[in-house]
Amino acid sequence: MKKWIHGNYFKDVEVTCICDAKFTVNTTVPGPMKVETCYQCHPAFNKDKVIKKVIKGRMEKFLEKQKKMDTVAKAKPVKKAPAKKTK
Repeated sequence: MKKWIHGNYFKDVEVTCICDAKFTVNTTVPGPMKVETCYQCHPAFNKDKVIKKVIKGRMEKFLEKQKKMDTVAKAKPVKKAPAKKTK
C-alpha cells in the first residue's frame, strides 16, 4: 500500500453514546466521538426493543419545521389586490 494516499489510523478512540455507553474503536477519525445510537441502545440490537432516550433525527426536525411554516402561512391573512375602478 502507498503510505501517502491513506489517512492516519487512530487506535483506541473513545466513543460515547447518548445512553452513556462508552467503548473504544479503531478509526481514521481522531479524538473522542459522540454517537446517537450504539449497539446497547439501538432497537435492532436489543432483545427487549426499547430505546433508552428518544432523540429527533434529521427527518423529524425537517417535518417539524415544515409544519411550523404551514401553520404560519395559514394564519397570515392574504392581502387582496385593490379592485379596479370602472367609469
